[in-house]
Amino acid sequence: MSSTVRVEESVQINKPPAAVWDAIADYGFDIEWRKGLREMTPDPPGPPASGTKVHEVVRTSGRDYVADTVVTELDPGVSYRFEGAGTIGGLRGGRAVRADVPGTGAVFTYSIELQPQGGIRLLRPILGSMVRSGLKKDLQKLKAILESRQPVAADPRATEADARS
Repeated sequence: MSSTVRVEESVQINKPPAAVWDAIADYGFDIEWRKGLREMTPDPPGPPASGTKVHEVVRTSGRDYVADTVVTELDPGVSYRFEGAGTIGGLRGGRAVRADVPGTGAVFTYSIELQPQGGIRLLRPILGSMVRSGLKKDLQKLKAILESRQPVAADPRATEADARS
């Protein structure tokens, strides 16, 4: 039996890939859509960059779980991967955004690989389903938030200039 727990979930979002990327590359925005997330601090501040260190605290079942990761790969506007360790043990994963098949929106995929250590190893048989269930709910919340956002209004002066041309 493998000691690694792998979870990957995707969600289709009716927004352009660039808008979805802007949201998921904003570490501070994670607090709005990830249940239990108390802290998500990148160092240096800003969007993911190769070498960015991220300190994350998630509270679940009355306990804080800490993870410290580093961005290991970055394809700006498309995907990034991270790895590190935390309360549960080793972890790595990634986030990716691509256009959906009809070309009308985006598909966001979040993958997580956990290597449970210590007493957490006893939870390995149920850890995957627990993480998957929470991730599915989080992705549905992300979808609802992003799809409810109104598009940024165009500069009315540009519209007037176009009309005169």
